[in-house]
Amino acid sequence: MSHTVFLPKIETIFDPHCRTYSQALYNEMLHNHLEAILAERMTFVQDDPLFKDVDVKADQRAQFLALLPLVSVTWCEELPGDISFYSLSKYRANSFRFFFDMLCNSLLPGKRLNLVLLYAADFRMPEISDQIFTFCEVIIRVENQQELAVIQANFPTVESELKLGIPSNHYARRILEIRGLLNEEKTVVIQEHLSCFINRSPEKFDYDLLTEMQHVLVMCHEKFKADRECRHLSRIICAQYLFRKALRDDIRRAPKKRALYLKLFRARLKEENRFKNVLGVLVGMNFFQNTEVFNQNHLLKAIQNYLPKAQIIEGSVFVNRHGSEHVFTLYLEIEKNNGLDFTSDEIRLLRQELPSDLKDRIEHLMHPVFMPRNEEEIMRNILSLSKEIKYLRDIPQVFISFDEQTHAGLLFTIILVRVLKSDSIPIQEMFKQTDSLLDYTPDCCQYTGMLRRKYKKEATVFRVKLPKDHFLRADHSIDLNKARQAVAAELFKVVGEFRDFNGGMISKQNEVLCELRGLLYDKKYNDLILENFFYSLMPVVMRNVLGSHALYTLFLMLLDFIDEPSLRKKNYDIKRVDQEAFLFLMIKIEDGAIREELNKAITKLHIHASELANCYVSVHDTIYKGYIYRSHDKNKKELFYQTVLSALSHP
Repeated sequence: MSHTVFLPKIETIFDPHCRTYSQALYNEMLHNHLEAILAERMTFVQDDPLFKDVDVKADQRAQFLALLPLVSVTWCEELPGDISFYSLSKYRANSFRFFFDMLCNSLLPGKRLNLVLLYAADFRMPEISDQIFTFCEVIIRVENQQELAVIQANFPTVESELKLGIPSNHYARRILEIRGLLNEEKTVVIQEHLSCFINRSPEKFDYDLLTEMQHVLVMCHEKFKADRECRHLSRIICAQYLFRKALRDDIRRAPKKRALYLKLFRARLKEENRFKNVLGVLVGMNFFQNTEVFNQNHLLKAIQNYLPKAQIIEGSVFVNRHGSEHVFTLYLEIEKNNGLDFTSDEIRLLRQELPSDLKDRIEHLMHPVFMPRNEEEIMRNILSLSKEIKYLRDIPQVFISFDEQTHAGLLFTIILVRVLKSDSIPIQEMFKQTDSLLDYTPDCCQYTGMLRRKYKKEATVFRVKLPKDHFLRADHSIDLNKARQAVAAELFKVVGEFRDFNGGMISKQNEVLCELRGLLYDKKYNDLILENFFYSLMPVVMRNVLGSHALYTLFLMLLDFIDEPSLRKKNYDIKRVDQEAFLFLMIKIEDGAIREELNKAITKLHIHASELANCYVSVHDTIYKGYIYRSHDKNKKELFYQTVLSALSHP
């Protein structure tokens, strides 16, 4: 049975009050195009008594919607000639832009298409549906058979991708990213993505998110944008925006407290014709002063503390700091040097450990110190060392003193006094014959006396320099004590056995610290906190007098306090441990004024310096004050404890 072919009524989406001549032309063009495209695929029939038992409109609606999205092409019959590409779909914002971009970028890769006509219109078919539909047409001119063959070969793939992307903004973005968006086009897609976030979560995002987007996209280099998908870049922008917003709020509430935020997420980079999995790391923090520094090297060292095989991907670092604002964000991406992906357990470990670790790695820039060398002091030290050599068998006497720090190294001045024998080699020659880390610079050499009226005492003054990278602590402060030990060890390799004249107490302290580390072998702790704890013990002599077991007890009290989330009382918390010969107190406070009150109250007790040791450690902006009171007298211990409580309760 033949049916009369007809199209339902078509209405273009124009202002109903604006009836212009162009509107009639658009209606006529739409009608002709749709009739040509749909005639081959379905038949619209008018209501007919023969179909009285059939819901004709419902059937036509089902057939029409089942065709969507529809992508069609009319090939040219001769060359040169025109090829027409059509799309018919439900309305979606910017679907024509996707249709146009796909045809231009994918049909004839590497060559600009010769466009003859662009046409798109939104319309309704009230007799079919209340929905809005979009019709698009692109006509291109083809000059030769080679171009036509390439277009015909590429079109089936383009057609399938068009059918995915035209109705879905998500698939459209993914397809364009895989095929490679220009950076300008990426900016448009990212802006659309961020606008969705603003509309979806207005309580989190305001329109200044777009200002953040502009800042990030302007500051990062072109390759950074080209290698990353729009979703990846949008995620970086949103996370930075939220971090900066949260940090500003934290500064208003507690300007003297360090705030830090960390986000880890899996991502992928486009690398030539393939994608590589990486781990994105974003850190946001506030600075207290302009001399504080935190960069990718600090972050990488913290990460490598838990994942030694991690390395930064070149060109992935992005630092965001606005002017003199004390809010800072740092983004980078890492991979393993063996090419393997990061496991869920590894990422979980970083999320747990990095926030507290990073706060300890902020570097503080210091002005270099200028201090001319005191020649008088050097002469006194030479005479002192010379007096120590009384016999021919005496080993060399050495005085090691820190001199200055340069950009790349640490310089020490060394005074070495020895007995010259017939087989003695000049110090300078010894350094030449030995493979040492020390960079030797001679200063002066003189004789300071005689032994047995035959053997001369020689005093040699020289400077040595060694790289400082090996002696940087987690917070990038210089571990001068460790550097001095390295100088002494290298000097032993050069000159042999000697007496470290001014290193006796330092050596003893190192022994105690090593013993303390041995006692803590099965405990989880931060070595930087341990060193700060040990070297904050005052008076200095107590680091040698107190045994490692006493220090072990106080340090465990500190670790227990650090693990506790917050203060139980308003101003302080205190722990007490009693032993036969010691009273241990560890106090947790957040107000520095309380520390001063403690010092004043304890001073009034007139305790001898050899009986009381104290330490001061700051961890994550919280102050920990510890005391070790050496006494067998229970009454004195109780008096000391009550004095501390009184000072804490009435600051």
